[in-house]
Amino acid sequence: GTAANGCTATATRTITVAPCGTTVNVKLYIEGYYKTATGLMEPVLLNQGVAGATGTQTDTITVELRNTVAPYAVAATQKVILNTNGTATCTFNVSGTFYLAIKHRNALQTWSGNTITLSGGTLTYDFSNLITKAYGSNQAMVNPGVFALFSGDVFIDENIDLTDLSAQEVDINNFSFG
Repeated sequence: GTAANGCTATATRTITVAPCGTTVNVKLYIEGYYKTATGLMEPVLLNQGVAGATGTQTDTITVELRNTVAPYAVAATQKVILNTNGTATCTFNVSGTFYLAIKHRNALQTWSGNTITLSGGTLTYDFSNLITKAYGSNQAMVNPGVFALFSGDVFIDENIDLTDLSAQEVDINNFSFG
């Protein structure tokens, strides 16, 4: 601009626009809830009488974005509905490269075998189609070519409790393994 006395000055402004967010579509199964005959999971929320639950909802899961360097701090987290077909959708307003960590009350916490990069738009990570999609190939095969997060639900009654523990104790005493 030019002042009344003829002096000229300039100013520079830098505007950084953060991404609006990335939609992350996750697909996973939980071993204890998986119904082999249908390829779907049990509608646990409906079976427990949760208000507003439908027959297409299995349960809730927590999806975390973990930094890729130690101590692998949580960058963002979201609790979402896991559908009976194994799908869940969440939106994160961060960008960068992260591991996915999945938490569920009846399943072993499982991390993605690969990192994902969020930079806006939509991204899909499917744990169910390859055992190596989980860190350390830490999944169970529930159907040929279909993998699920390990569950402590030995009796598949939708709850990890002492009845599951007693079956495990008998196996341990008999030196069984699997």
